Amino acid sequence: MLIIRRKQGEAILLDIGQGRQIRVVVAEAGSAVALGVEAPREVAVWREEIARQVAEANQEAKRASSEAVQRLLDRGLPGGQAPRGRLD
Repeated sequence: MLIIRRKQGEAILLDIGQGRQIRVVVAEAGSAVALGVEAPREVAVWREEIARQVAEANQEAKRASSEAVQRLLDRGLPGGQAPRGRLD
């Protein structure tokens, strides 16, 4: 981990290639630090705890969707036809 000390109003630049940069500015310093992030529109900027919650919710949704499809396959097709496999 790289630790960089900055004062209020100072910034760091993160080069993400192809001439694009993300600029992180210390907007306010005190008992907590407020950071300003300037990034290209296509770069997602998330608070870490929110990104983790979204990833967990996506995994849950994926698992639930897989289980729902498997239940449909297990029931069989109309006309008594057997399903053509399992969703694993």
